[in-house]
Amino acid sequence: MPMVCGGRRSVSGWVYHQRASAYPYGTSEGNLVARRTTAYRRVADTLRGQIDDGLLKPGDRIGSLSELQEQFGVSDTVILEARKVLVAEGLLQARSGDGTYVRERPAPKRLVHHEPDEPGQPLFRLETGESGLFPDAIEVEAETDVPASAAVARHLGVRAGRKVRRSVRLFRQDGAPVQLVTVHALAGGKRSEATGVEEEITSRPAMDAEARALEGVAGQLVTAMLRVERPAAGPARVLETVVLAERYTLVYRPVAVPA
Repeated sequence: MPMVCGGRRSVSGWVYHQRASAYPYGTSEGNLVARRTTAYRRVADTLRGQIDDGLLKPGDRIGSLSELQEQFGVSDTVILEARKVLVAEGLLQARSGDGTYVRERPAPKRLVHHEPDEPGQPLFRLETGESGLFPDAIEVEAETDVPASAAVARHLGVRAGRKVRRSVRLFRQDGAPVQLVTVHALAGGKRSEATGVEEEITSRPAMDAEARALEGVAGQLVTAMLRVERPAAGPARVLETVVLAERYTLVYRPVAVPA
């Protein structure tokens, strides 16, 4: 049962803010919201299970909006919400004017972390069956002076809004996008060997620009590695590497310790 505390309501682990004048749980309006939430999850869970069990295979077209409404006995809003969830998870693909299809889900390739041999090389290389290098690189955004966001400013040790230099490159293999790398540094700052390095890995939904560059869909899960280089002298540098989680796994290998 949902629990209300301090104007916040939690339904199945999700928390959202509620104004005091909103419909309290237990009223007909409150129950309606809860039923709608449960309904679209039920539809999404059923379709997800059919995909996992192989009843719906890659390339199969799922039912139309009206067919799914009749099958599950719910409104079109519920079906659209359920479909949106499965598209964001990468299980379904909507084709304009042609319906919604089950997406192919190949086994993810491994990208191995390494220290670049030359400036401009990415921090990850393909592991097997490839040279590992990325000769095919696209300059998505040339070096441009932009105001530092709060997060970037914190890592660079400057105030938010200060001008920093940003560049964005897309590394591809055989024409397919692999990793999107964004670099922030102080404008005009002298580059130097980093003596302190920190790396942080997170999972999050893809932003629209990232999804378009990586040929995914907005909201699709990505793995992001944020690297902060703090040199002994000179400015820090922040690099973010983003990959689609369903296509690539980031691999770290510990340095061997002498016996």
